[in-house]
Amino acid sequence: MRSILLLLTIVVTIALCLPALSAEDGGEGSNIDVRLSRVCPAYPGELISITNYGRTVDMNGWKLTDGEGSVTINSSYLLSTGSSVNWCESPERCSALYPDEPILWKNSTEVSLKGNLKLADKGDEVMLYDAIGALVDVLHYGTSEPNVPWNGPAATIKKGEMLVRVGESIGLSSWAIEMPGLFTLHTSPVSAKVTPILYPEGALEATVREIDRSQESIHLAVYLLENWTLARHLSMAEARGVNVTVLLEGQPVGGISENGAALAYYLQDAGADVWVMRSSDSFRRYDYLHAKYIVFDEEILLVSSENMADTSYGSNRGWGLLVESRSLSQDALDVFRRDMAGKGIDVFPLELSVARQEARASRMMVYDDGTVAASRASVLLATSPYGIEDTIVGMLDSAQERVLVQQLSIDDSWPDGSEIMDSLFRAAERGASVRILLDANIGTEDENEEVAEALNTKSAQKGWDLECRLMGDDSGFERIHNKGVIADSTVLVGSANWVNNSMQCNREMALLVSSEEVAGTFAAWFQNDWKGDSTPPTISLPWNYAEITEGTMLTLDATNCSDASGIVSFSWDLDGDGNEDLSGPLHTVTMPVGVHNITLTMTDALGNSANATMTVMVVEESGGALPLLLYAPIPALAILLLILRAKRRI
Repeated sequence: MRSILLLLTIVVTIALCLPALSAEDGGEGSNIDVRLSRVCPAYPGELISITNYGRTVDMNGWKLTDGEGSVTINSSYLLSTGSSVNWCESPERCSALYPDEPILWKNSTEVSLKGNLKLADKGDEVMLYDAIGALVDVLHYGTSEPNVPWNGPAATIKKGEMLVRVGESIGLSSWAIEMPGLFTLHTSPVSAKVTPILYPEGALEATVREIDRSQESIHLAVYLLENWTLARHLSMAEARGVNVTVLLEGQPVGGISENGAALAYYLQDAGADVWVMRSSDSFRRYDYLHAKYIVFDEEILLVSSENMADTSYGSNRGWGLLVESRSLSQDALDVFRRDMAGKGIDVFPLELSVARQEARASRMMVYDDGTVAASRASVLLATSPYGIEDTIVGMLDSAQERVLVQQLSIDDSWPDGSEIMDSLFRAAERGASVRILLDANIGTEDENEEVAEALNTKSAQKGWDLECRLMGDDSGFERIHNKGVIADSTVLVGSANWVNNSMQCNREMALLVSSEEVAGTFAAWFQNDWKGDSTPPTISLPWNYAEITEGTMLTLDATNCSDASGIVSFSWDLDGDGNEDLSGPLHTVTMPVGVHNITLTMTDALGNSANATMTVMVVEESGGALPLLLYAPIPALAILLLILRAKRRI
């Protein structure tokens, strides 16, 4: 009897140990963490993603079901740590949205089907079972009635949206809404040669130069392309064998202009491959393709705050960066190719998106094709959704001394709380000097005035060294269209405005550069704009050369000089030693015999300065007043006439 009991005990013990042994050998066990990660029940295509958050698992025998139809993996299928597999209705669309991920569908040999696994648009449940039939995960959405183990009401979702897992629990709190196919990037820093570009001053020439230097390929993505000089040079590049591919925003605010449409067809007729990103059946991955970048020969990357339009090169203040780096260029191309992969979903040929318009004549640009000075710096690339926002928060959180922000606008809700503004406030709290310069034109002025008032009030209450102002009337440009940030020795240049949509919903691109030299260049540009008036005083003098005799009084008169901001200092250097001898606009002096170069330096209220040099020849007295009358300035002539009259009376 004892031997029978002992035998039963051994058998039971072995049976209880088998699951644990199986887990150690790679079967199911406590280290397995496979869950539903994405569910898209409708347009642009039914999709269910399974992701492994634990150790490698053989998915043989695992099952997906909505309670009506099911799909079961019927052969060995290893899902490694961090990898995903997608069950989809349309493999073509799934491949376009997620090109690097494996796909299972009804014709896959690795699965067996029972019934029809087709999710209802209005509401359904998705359940994941492991190989031994245990429920591992479940999602309820729409009109589906949740039950254990789901916690909370069913998730809400609209057509064209996708539910993505953001937490570990089984319930509503672990799921969020996302557009299918979103792709964002945040690279590691690399060493590269960088060239700062200031818009509008040198931007068109810098862009055309790189187009003309390209030998193999040009990939261009932009919100607006409306400059005919660029179009002509791009067409000439195509003519000499360069493959030009263009991706345009198809639904900019106000629509594509006739000029923009004509230019796009001009490029396509010249041989360029022109595509348009727009919505289809109310779906698109990004609210706007708002990025502005070009990749030349897969080696050089241009990223800027400005569209490729006439205003960008003629009147807008913006920043750009030209980066010589194959690594960063390839990263930008990854973004370009992922966006282009949506052909037939939200990327379409030009002729299916924009009505043809007739092109107009354009000319080539003549420029200096010399070597452009570049600096070595550490550079990383970030995109939105979310990547640029995280990058800005990181750079602001590291700022110790200065933060300089130049923006088209700031969302008027941000001063009350946002990730970026909170990080900027933390920098001010640490003692960093913060300066924010905003646009002051129709469409931005009212909102920006409210933001400036809110920020300046908060700064005064907190005792921060923070000031926000709008651009001045005397700025050397018509509007601020920039999206630039400087924090100590780092600079962010890119396309993302300080509004929620840019950070979270648009396709944007930015570069973060770490370099004292590069940051110094952009900071100097910012300071010139911060002054509001970059125009130096206008010099108007009654004479530039005089020849007088020894002992004659000489009048120095700068009273006719002018400046819009007001001249605050007049400095006269009488002896050419570089030091101030007199100050003020009007003086009468006598000079010794010889040739004297007198330099006047004037500075306006905003720090702009101008100077002029006058030459005076003083000769020994030879008698007679006539030579003096020939060369003396008008105030001196009046004095001499009075002296002569006095002598006659005597």
